[in-house]
Amino acid sequence: MKNLFKIQVPESRNFGLDLLRFIAIFTVLISHSISVLPEKYIFIHKFIFDGVLIFFVLSGFLIGRIFIRDFEEGFNLKKMFHFWKRRWWRTLPAYYFTILLILLLNFILSKGIDFNHVAKTFIFIQNITLRNNYFFSESWSLSIEEWFYLILPIGCFFIYFLSKLSIKKNLIIIFFLVLICSLLVRLYFFKNYPPLNITDWDNRFRSPVITRLDSLLIGVMGAWFYTFKKDYFIKYKNSFFIVGLIIFISNKIYGDYLLNYSIYICVFYFVVMPFSILLLLPKLYFLKQPKSLLGNFIVKTSLISYSLYLINLSVISYSILAPLKINMWLKFFLFWILSYLAATLMYKFVETPFMKMRDKKS
Repeated sequence: MKNLFKIQVPESRNFGLDLLRFIAIFTVLISHSISVLPEKYIFIHKFIFDGVLIFFVLSGFLIGRIFIRDFEEGFNLKKMFHFWKRRWWRTLPAYYFTILLILLLNFILSKGIDFNHVAKTFIFIQNITLRNNYFFSESWSLSIEEWFYLILPIGCFFIYFLSKLSIKKNLIIIFFLVLICSLLVRLYFFKNYPPLNITDWDNRFRSPVITRLDSLLIGVMGAWFYTFKKDYFIKYKNSFFIVGLIIFISNKIYGDYLLNYSIYICVFYFVVMPFSILLLLPKLYFLKQPKSLLGNFIVKTSLISYSLYLINLSVISYSILAPLKINMWLKFFLFWILSYLAATLMYKFVETPFMKMRDKKS
């Protein structure tokens, strides 16, 4: 039984990035876990960060480094399909496994299933322009990432086809195009569909694909600086960290304690906050892992973070714990225990085998 939940930690881990990933998933779990508690505990939201936003920047940075490496010598369709194949082998098996698990649990619990919503979720169109599909509700962020993986190579391919620009110049053009388009879309929504409450803001501005691609591109530009301007990346890492932390905390305070659905919160917040996280990356990138139980816990949580994200809400909280008539605090602790156990199993028996198959086929 002990070996069932034992996971091997690859040697080539970057502790600073693992720490950032840990912070992202841990804040997501805190946000979801307090939903089982009485309303008076909702104030805890004021003290946690937007974990998904951190994931976006980190994903953009990691994928950006791979993208630059794969396309540094130019673009062609073979390279594009290879890029997509590796991303999809990494993300889709666990995603579709989770969808099947939710459907199975809904069937067992005799819950109604809207198969139109299921179909949209299956092909990542549940939140293209508006989030109004609550089957596997947390999948909105995964949809944004999958569309990002699809659009980035296509955009760069067309620019390369028209101009033969190097990846270094190509990505700068893509970045500004996506940034301007995302800002204009959010500005259009703000002028025509001003949010009346947090749900409006979340569904129209925070969660749609067409409003959030720039968050990931900001992470890609971090990879651009790491690759092409590494001396600046290293030299100013402490200064970047301090400025990034000030911007991040200032925006957290402004967004949570002076909450108003202004043009800043609806349009520009989604550029400034990812940029502040990007500024933290150079410092974090060179952190060394402490030899401690906490350091080991952080790394292992980071390893299973994708499975944790997939399984904690719709499977553990909504399908397994919600129907139980038990003490709220017991339900709270069960949320954490079951999420970690289930995510460890998913990582070992779904994610890892498919990643090994991917590497054999590459």
